[in-house]
Amino acid sequence: MLAIFLHIINHKKRLKFLVIIFCFQISNSYYSQKASYFDNISENEGLPSNYIFNAAEDHNHVIWFGTDKGLVTYQDGKWLTLDIDNGMPGNYISNLVSDDKNGLLIYVLNKGLYYFNTNTKTLLKKYNEIGNWNSLKIKKATKDKNLIIVHVISSTGHQSSFYAFDRNNINRLLPLKIINNGKEKLLSLTNGKIISDLSIFENPEKIKFENFTLEQNPLGIIRKENNKIVDTLTEENGLASNFISDIIKKNNGDVYVTTLGGGISILKKNNSKISFLNKNINVKDIICSNEKKYVISDGSLYVINKNRIENKYFLRKDILSFNVYGDELLVGSFEGLHFYKLTPKPVLIKTFPITTGISKIYKEGKKVIFSTYGEGILVLENGKINKFQNIYFNNIENLFKIKEGYAATSYEYGSIILDRNFKPKIHFNKNNGLESNFVTCAFSDNDTIYIGTKKGLTTYYKNKTIQKFTSKKDFHDDAIKSIFRDNKKQIWILTDRNIYKKHGYTVKPLGSLRLIDDNKDRVIQGQYSKKENQLFLVTKNEFSIIKLDKVIPNKHTNPVVLEKIIANNENLNLKDKIVFTDSDKDIYFIFKSVDKEILTQSKLFYKINKDSWRPFNQPRSLKFSPLERGNYTLSIKVINEDGYEGYLKNPIKFKVIGPFYIRWWFIMLTGILASILIYNYVNEQNKKKYVKRLNLLRVKHQVENERRRISRDLHDNIGAYVTRLISKIDLLKTDANNITDENCNDVRLDAEHILALLRQTIFILANKETTIIALYDNFKTYAQKFFQTDNIKIIFEENAENNRKLDPTTSSSLYRIMQEALQNIHKHASATKVEINVISKDKIIIFIKDNGKGFKKEELKFGYGLQNMKERALEVGFKFNIYSDNTGTIIELYEI
Repeated sequence: MLAIFLHIINHKKRLKFLVIIFCFQISNSYYSQKASYFDNISENEGLPSNYIFNAAEDHNHVIWFGTDKGLVTYQDGKWLTLDIDNGMPGNYISNLVSDDKNGLLIYVLNKGLYYFNTNTKTLLKKYNEIGNWNSLKIKKATKDKNLIIVHVISSTGHQSSFYAFDRNNINRLLPLKIINNGKEKLLSLTNGKIISDLSIFENPEKIKFENFTLEQNPLGIIRKENNKIVDTLTEENGLASNFISDIIKKNNGDVYVTTLGGGISILKKNNSKISFLNKNINVKDIICSNEKKYVISDGSLYVINKNRIENKYFLRKDILSFNVYGDELLVGSFEGLHFYKLTPKPVLIKTFPITTGISKIYKEGKKVIFSTYGEGILVLENGKINKFQNIYFNNIENLFKIKEGYAATSYEYGSIILDRNFKPKIHFNKNNGLESNFVTCAFSDNDTIYIGTKKGLTTYYKNKTIQKFTSKKDFHDDAIKSIFRDNKKQIWILTDRNIYKKHGYTVKPLGSLRLIDDNKDRVIQGQYSKKENQLFLVTKNEFSIIKLDKVIPNKHTNPVVLEKIIANNENLNLKDKIVFTDSDKDIYFIFKSVDKEILTQSKLFYKINKDSWRPFNQPRSLKFSPLERGNYTLSIKVINEDGYEGYLKNPIKFKVIGPFYIRWWFIMLTGILASILIYNYVNEQNKKKYVKRLNLLRVKHQVENERRRISRDLHDNIGAYVTRLISKIDLLKTDANNITDENCNDVRLDAEHILALLRQTIFILANKETTIIALYDNFKTYAQKFFQTDNIKIIFEENAENNRKLDPTTSSSLYRIMQEALQNIHKHASATKVEINVISKDKIIIFIKDNGKGFKKEELKFGYGLQNMKERALEVGFKFNIYSDNTGTIIELYEI
């Protein structure tokens, strides 16, 4: 019969306590074989923890998991864990949801609500609106895709409130209120906008998968088709565990089921694979007692006697820890402390209900001592329970008996040494020597304390650090599982792949002692039996018993032999003197294999001259490219799998020479080349000086030209008008009767001409660069104003297909030439019509034509004005021509 027991632990405790407990009362036989619909991922496949509380898919379609050991994702072929040791505020990620943009909204139990950026893998913000000791649920809003609803439940469970997270503004949470709309309850913002149904927190999650609807159920996952139940997927169908914590559907259609204790189960869309269950052993704890070995796995007790599994009994699904004392079996669970009579088969005698998980159990006389997840250490004596808590931490992952009393360990806060009355003596963490606060085991004797973490081993003597061994350097990246001293006073360190023996200030691996079958296998737990001097191991694949008396380290190392040397794809004769040039590339030293047996793991190291030893990058070959000149001595050593060393009998000596720059002809050529370079350099410097002098002369010449231009401007334009103005003023002074409005206006008009000419000069000088059209437009304005008092008609024509850019000198000179032309027409031509035509194609051509009286060619004299016009044109690359007869005069400017 299947019995369902529902129990929700106090929200203040660690998330391991927030579990729906199912107790299956079945016989002690394996499940019958059924087809499995799931691909399961657990610690056996490298998952950091089997306790997965929830999952979310980010905008890059990466799945993130909240576990009891941190925030976890799969990246670059390996599992990445973000926990308290690398930036997270805590390890228990109790809730998370993706904002489908740049990050996750995550709730770290007892630490608060945070926004996590998945691109940078950093926490960006903490939301202080949410208390650290609250429980909450997070769901996406049903009516606004930009909002996520946060349902906060107080620690007492009597109050709850709702907030909205806006993925477009992560800096604050928006308070929500509940609106009753008939039978339906809705959530709205304070402005009245409805954003979601409240039922998302009340109804079970429903997911469409192929033709089915999946619903979470205490029995597993119910599959419905057309609203009719088809079946229920449970552990019998391959589900990792019936303790389901979350179900999500990925963007690609796959469904991820996270469980508490079983890891992850995946329903793949269009799955072509159907497998049958091969019952895995998910070990929780092991004990050596009564010359027997006991294993708790998946709620069952395995009894191992005389190197075989003697019996298997199912006890209860939620077992966390146990211990055996004689005929008494003590079991800790989320429900309490259970006492069993062990023989002939386990029978439950009594239970002390305890509302927290029990991590370790010991018995001393009539006292039962047990550590808990959140309540510290409890002691049961004479039917009463006494509680012992401390200021460091009370979430105890393991409790070890040591010489001083006890060592309580944590995955977050390190380890506390307690006396026999459970009073804290010293707290060990990263601040006083530990490589990590994630402590896995502790051991002590002779005033020395050994504490193992996931990153190494630290040894303390009288509470001071005396030795440190790191996982990366000393344990080949292994995780430490156990530390113990055998009957021969030897210290052993058990890791998840190897066992090491401590030798003074070093540790040596016993690689020849095969603890695991393959690279995928790992040691789960180990227990040393002092009475039998045996190590009992449980790996993912098997149980093992190792008799330490028969463990003999392999001190033998096979000799290192040089096989061949290759340089530039050619084999060198090993009998000859070894010489390379500094131009040689891809130099290889290849050695014969030092391993003669299958599965041996010897490693080669090399040293150049007096440098430090370095490991080979390839199993048997060294590559150098290139080498500098000099004499070299190459030493080689081998370290076998048990840490013993052997050396190449005769170090390899070789020389690297330079083939070019040590030859006489190379030196001579270098001298000639240097002389040429020096000559070219001196010649180049002289050229620079000459060019500099030319530039100075050119500048001087340009200054002189500018002086001449200014002189011409004063004569041609402003000087003429000023002379006229002076004459008119003198005339008015001599004859007061001539002071009429007409004469005054005439004087004023001359003054305005002078002002206009000044402005035009300023315009020309102020423009660093102009175009032919801009110049022509400005001249048109000038011409219209110049002839405004004359009875002269002006006709403008232009054909500027190429709007050429003109430098200031060119534009100024052209403008002045055209000004002088208009002055001459005004003074001498007696014209009634003037035509001005500008053409700009490949070349620039300017025509100024009048219908005046003209003049004969022999009468043409190049006075100061016409001479200035001709000189100006030539200076800027234009030719100046003038044609005249009795029908008028034409002035032509065209670009040379």
